[in-house]
Amino acid sequence: MKNSRLVPILAKCALLGAGVLLVLNPFVPADVHAYLSSLPLALAGLGYILLQIQLKPPRRIFGKRLVLAGSFLLWAVVQLLPPGRLAVFLGDVVIAAYVLDLFWMMQDQRE
Repeated sequence: MKNSRLVPILAKCALLGAGVLLVLNPFVPADVHAYLSSLPLALAGLGYILLQIQLKPPRRIFGKRLVLAGSFLLWAVVQLLPPGRLAVFLGDVVIAAYVLDLFWMMQDQRE
């Protein structure tokens, strides 16, 4: 399947997964919840990476966008990790990446 068709499919599946997560949250056992919460994050990150490959933005913009997509993928991994130092550290990496991405967006909007 070509990237051009795969990207909207991944985006819609991510959105659907997020909706299912919200609706089913009270009814999902804790051990299943990690997988259910990880899936939309991973699909969104993967879809965004494929979109950037398709769009071929300039290298600097591509790098910034990969940081955002990578943050989603890493957050998906964090959802699956057992509680502990590694999960906390990687969660902090995700937070730092989101803050960096927001900083870059603020800088871009000021220009």
